[in-house]
Amino acid sequence: MSLLELAKQLEATAEVLHTPSGRGHMVWHEWGSGDPIVLLHGGSGAWNHWLKNIEMLSQNYRLIVADIPGLGDSDDPPFKFNHKDYPTGVRKLAEIMSLGIETILGNMRFHLCGFSFGSIVGSYVAAAAGLRLKSFTLVGSSAFGWPWGGLKKPFLSMHSDMTQDERVAVQQANLANAMLTSEVGKDLARMQLNNVSRARLRSHLITETDVLLPGLRAVTAPLNGIWGGEDVYAQPNLGRIESLLRELDPEACFEIIDGAGHWVMMDAPEEFNSRLMMALEPRGRR
Repeated sequence: MSLLELAKQLEATAEVLHTPSGRGHMVWHEWGSGDPIVLLHGGSGAWNHWLKNIEMLSQNYRLIVADIPGLGDSDDPPFKFNHKDYPTGVRKLAEIMSLGIETILGNMRFHLCGFSFGSIVGSYVAAAAGLRLKSFTLVGSSAFGWPWGGLKKPFLSMHSDMTQDERVAVQQANLANAMLTSEVGKDLARMQLNNVSRARLRSHLITETDVLLPGLRAVTAPLNGIWGGEDVYAQPNLGRIESLLRELDPEACFEIIDGAGHWVMMDAPEEFNSRLMMALEPRGRR
């Protein structure tokens, strides 16, 4: 089954939920049953960032998968997300998302897992959830405020006179440059190109800030981390990230998936699913 066919199948089986976002709505997709896990996607993304994980995880958990306001099918947030003031924008996004989770789950306890930009905003959601949060898992997070090695080569640009096939080829090259170490197929490039074309909230400069840290330091729930060993945004800081998580939570589960890139759950889905489910186990059962 192709990725685009899988996406259509999953959409057809999801329960689509709407929660307030200003005068509009934030959109969520739900699958499965059991302990709830809220999944937050990365920048310029949508729920389909978790495309290769939903089937397996929903066999054991109730998945509540966000489209962050300003991205995917969600309406814009009721404020301007300004790259000159990321801390304010991230806190306001987290308030909308926290309200959405409370609307869907009430006082039910839940796990939270955020990828990249979703982990940055998710840290503030996790802090606000307090005792309702069972655990917070960061996946490929950045915005620690540390220097990093940079991309191996600049991103390619798209131009208005390009054909769709040319745009797909550029998207393939950019995903291979920064996101995945595995082969980037055309279906995946088309999917992410569609995500990017719908993105009204731009967050790419947030990796140069330390906006993650205040939220993360306020989280009281158990912490987990999963990174691809070849994640360019984490180089050369994987050891430093692990030390920080263990400083905040000495029993933190920290997993590195060898050979995988930044989009680790798409690059190595079976390994990622296994490591995440292990991390979510009560600590006495690991």
